[in-house]
Amino acid sequence: MTFCLADATSMRLLAARLDEAAEEITRLQGASVAVGLPITATPELAHYEGPLRNLVEWCHSSAAEIRRRAAIAAQADLIGWNPPGDNAAYDALTTAAAGGFDDQLAAFDALGANGDVAAFFAALTPAQALGVALARAAQVGARAGVPFELRFAANHQLVRQAHAEALRVGDKAAAARYARLLNPDRQLLLFDPRNLGKIAEVRGDLATAKHVAFLIPGTGNSLANYFGGPEKDFKAIHLTAAGLSAETATIVWMGAPLPQSLGAAAFDLLADRSAPKLKDFVDGLSLRPDIHTTLIGHSYGSVVTGHAVRAGLHPDNLIAVASPGWGVQSVDELNAPETKLFAMRHQGDIIKLVPTADETLGVFIPLPDSVAGHGEDPVFMSGVERLASGSEADPGFGIDLDAHSDYFGGSPAGRIAELNLARVIVGDDYETYEEAKAAL
Repeated sequence: MTFCLADATSMRLLAARLDEAAEEITRLQGASVAVGLPITATPELAHYEGPLRNLVEWCHSSAAEIRRRAAIAAQADLIGWNPPGDNAAYDALTTAAAGGFDDQLAAFDALGANGDVAAFFAALTPAQALGVALARAAQVGARAGVPFELRFAANHQLVRQAHAEALRVGDKAAAARYARLLNPDRQLLLFDPRNLGKIAEVRGDLATAKHVAFLIPGTGNSLANYFGGPEKDFKAIHLTAAGLSAETATIVWMGAPLPQSLGAAAFDLLADRSAPKLKDFVDGLSLRPDIHTTLIGHSYGSVVTGHAVRAGLHPDNLIAVASPGWGVQSVDELNAPETKLFAMRHQGDIIKLVPTADETLGVFIPLPDSVAGHGEDPVFMSGVERLASGSEADPGFGIDLDAHSDYFGGSPAGRIAELNLARVIVGDDYETYEEAKAAL
């Protein structure tokens, strides 16, 4: 059945009336039985029993279908109609709510988790593709194989939903964050506000980029502090890299929970769980083979990248920044002979004094390497090139409590570190730690 209404409030009201009608028919049938006069008591009325039963079923099923359409129409209400603006998304959702894309939505649902979603969307018109992407935003936003622009649109819709919910419950901080993410220039490949939250954001044009960098943040990061740390760092490194080569795209990935305390960061569990998700995310982008890729892990993010590389993710460059380790004792354990390996650490970064869990807890409880500790320090590993960070003149044993977060601009040393990372991303000449020391 096709319903021409595309107004969420009217649809919900109609669904309620249909349910009420079905309940009234059922009530009257029950009342007739209670007084000893069931509809089947006389031949004249008995033949109405089947049609009435079918009518009750039709009312309930139609009410359920209208509510499904009302949910889509409500998504259009979140966008609103803009008289002077682009109403493509609004029109796509109202068309879907009115039944205009029923066949396409049914075909998408029939694909299942392993269907060829790229071929599916390629066969649709732009309006149909946008309608399906928005009406099924939760299934499309993070799905590999969906065209980037449709993933951006789907995740934008998910942000609208989260923003509306934050306003409804009075969460002003969350509403403010989501309002910033609603900027039309934002390109999200992943968004999930539940629990600690998940997000993956792109800067640059993935369709034309020749250099793509992935930044994985470290301990203590979540969607709640996204704008205070990860977003700021990834924006800074992208601006610097894009200044060296306009054909650069940068992605920050927080697609799995990060440890929220130093105690949790001593263990491999979250890195083990995150690694296959990071690998699937990167593989799912289906980047051209000629694209130059760089995987940067900061702090615990470097542990995640190390585990992902061991799981089969092989970027052109792997950079550990302020790292407790890749989870290996030697580069051979990474099983990535074609990947160039780099490490960067400020002289005063406190990370150099943090013992691994197997060196502390292991004194009392024998812990296997696969559970606690993160292996050898990448800056000292054979086969890893240590990059200059701008802090080579600092005392080797001095500690700067701000150094651990200072690799993406900010201080003079942070700007040098950022520029050196950007040079690796775009394939320019970079400065090594040894070269910087020799120049002092």
